[in-house]
Amino acid sequence: MRMLGDGRPWLRTVRRLLNGVAFGVVALGLALARIQVAPDVYFDARNVPIALIALFEGWPAGLVAALPVAIYRWFWLGGIGTVPGLVSVACAAAAGGLVHWWATRSGRVRTAHTFGLGALTFLTTLLGYAMLGAPGLGKFARTWPHFLVAYVGGIGVLATLFQNVVERERLHAGERRFRALLDESSEAIRIVDAASRRILETNRTDCALSGRPRPALLGRDAREFWPEDAAGRDRWEALGAEVDAAGAASAFGLPLRTAGGAVRSIDLTCRRVDRDGRRYDIVIFRDAGPREALDAARREVSDLRAITLIANATAHEINNPLTVIVGSLELLQRRLDAEGQETRWIDRAIDASQRIRDIIARMTHITRVEASGAFPGVPAMLDIHRSSEDNTGRH
Repeated sequence: MRMLGDGRPWLRTVRRLLNGVAFGVVALGLALARIQVAPDVYFDARNVPIALIALFEGWPAGLVAALPVAIYRWFWLGGIGTVPGLVSVACAAAAGGLVHWWATRSGRVRTAHTFGLGALTFLTTLLGYAMLGAPGLGKFARTWPHFLVAYVGGIGVLATLFQNVVERERLHAGERRFRALLDESSEAIRIVDAASRRILETNRTDCALSGRPRPALLGRDAREFWPEDAAGRDRWEALGAEVDAAGAASAFGLPLRTAGGAVRSIDLTCRRVDRDGRRYDIVIFRDAGPREALDAARREVSDLRAITLIANATAHEINNPLTVIVGSLELLQRRLDAEGQETRWIDRAIDASQRIRDIIARMTHITRVEASGAFPGVPAMLDIHRSSEDNTGRH
């Protein structure tokens, strides 16, 4: 019934009721399979499952479990022991509910709770026999060792076994939740044994970035995914040394070798954790591609702004003296012979000045950063033509 889970209140209620019905059927079977221990004296352990289910699911489930036995006693068996029998099973359910409340305050069912419930159940059985008067107490005197073993010992042992099963199921449920949360993370998570560097756990995002399924990652040495070049391996070694010294470290643009030998860039954070005498590295990383693209875009915007400011200032400072130079050349051209050598020199100077004007015009319309081809010994330069051609319409 644990499959119904504890996530929703109505599911918990349904689970408890169904568990109560199931244990009620067991209690009814025990009541029908009673054992004769003396003439006209019978023994059965019907209160054991009632008390147990009330211990683990609360008094409502205990009352549901007591219902089949009560119906059998009232409508089928009858006799002077009907009312005491009903009181006995109801008190067993109440005792289980009381110990359930006690165990809830303690955080879990412990040995004291289980054997305490066994003792209370034994007393509820004594109460039922006592309600029959002297004949009932006489019968109880001949059967009490059986009840003592069945209730105190039986409930104590069975409750301990049930608690182990419940805790194991809770542990498995916690592992499943941990596995689900791990796989839903948008970032790759890898848990590595710090001593052996073996991968102990991973998630779906790690498998996607590494290009390998989970079984192919678990148990592998994390160093197998380092790049082959010395520079990349040195960066990983430096990261490990920082984790050893400080307990945590981060790195950006770290190379990771994926399936097929391809290398991709990742941003990584690693934290060292000590647990039960062992050290673990919790490694969280993501693809650095989007971050690097964003950084490149930001650098280009910054570069473009700086270039634009310089270009506009340069254009302003050059245009003023250039206007004076071109005007002076044109005045000088009018005074010279149209066919003379000096006029041709002035024409070339005016043409060169016009080219300068065109360059300045392009400088004031730069919209992106395009570098010219690099040559040995020559630093990269801005290609003004390619950086502004979309706005000027010139090719």
